[in-house]
Amino acid sequence: MIKRGFHYNPSTSDLELYVNGTKVDSWNSSGKAGNVYHVNNITGSASASGLSWSEAFDQVSTAIVAATAHGLALTGVAPTAAGFYGRDTILIMGSGTPYTAVATAACNKLDFIGIGDNPRGDGMGICVITGANVADAWSATASMRGNTWYNIQFDASGTSYCAFDATNVLRSRFEECAFMGDAHYNESLIAGLRTSTDSAFDGNTVYRCFFGSNWAGLTSGMYFGGSLSDTVIQDCVIIGCVTNGIIIASDALTIGGVIKDNIIQAVTYGIKSSSAQSMLSIVGNYITSADAINIVAGGTATGEHMCLGNIVSNAGTVVSGVGETPYGA
Repeated sequence: MIKRGFHYNPSTSDLELYVNGTKVDSWNSSGKAGNVYHVNNITGSASASGLSWSEAFDQVSTAIVAATAHGLALTGVAPTAAGFYGRDTILIMGSGTPYTAVATAACNKLDFIGIGDNPRGDGMGICVITGANVADAWSATASMRGNTWYNIQFDASGTSYCAFDATNVLRSRFEECAFMGDAHYNESLIAGLRTSTDSAFDGNTVYRCFFGSNWAGLTSGMYFGGSLSDTVIQDCVIIGCVTNGIIIASDALTIGGVIKDNIIQAVTYGIKSSSAQSMLSIVGNYITSADAINIVAGGTATGEHMCLGNIVSNAGTVVSGVGETPYGA
């Protein structure tokens, strides 16, 4: 037994301080300013420290609990509160086994990084979080702020579920992620990415993400039930949608929102905005749909909503604005 003094723990890379046989403090190489947690659902354990690959956690949810507790211990302020400044990273190893669905009240100031193959597809080595045919892959019932999700596939199946379903998502980033229908089932999801009624999706970036499926298409690629202010959706591929590519609800505040340089293919609407609260920029998209860009309330196409330089293929009436060039023109 260690009675007193410093002790190096090789399994966690901690330098530990013992007094009278009790560990009273420890220092980790990733620092008090932010831990790096490791997740591997093949070799990991819920009882591990998560601070190295040899001590990996088993699931993403386990890491979220640990990071939330660490954030409170680090700053004295809970990660859900204003004034929190800590930040942890969660590394998720891609394997042949999907990670179980994440259902969280909230998580904030975390970087989720998938270590593995490109998430656009169905195969070994992809970092996949799945709800299969029984749940959303990721769901949150409270606000999430300041997170990053990178190189992760969220997938689920069934007409009651989404790949990613949340209330408020604020000042976060989704990069190189995939939102897909589960390849083992053939039922369309409600949406790849959804925020619920009156919920905010403000100040976010959705960049180079894929919305689609190997089997049944998504009913909607993205569905925003609340505001979309200061959010940029850029360079995404949204294909095979049964109804809508991107739909924005009537009560959405869209000031400063940008939908730019995306490829969108949907049966009914490419982009549909029912927002009465305007100033959304729809610029340079390639869209094929029965109704490529449909603005049914609120701002005018050439004024409050700005539609410029989109290349569209329509079968219906479009209220879109200037600068659209039909395919083949």
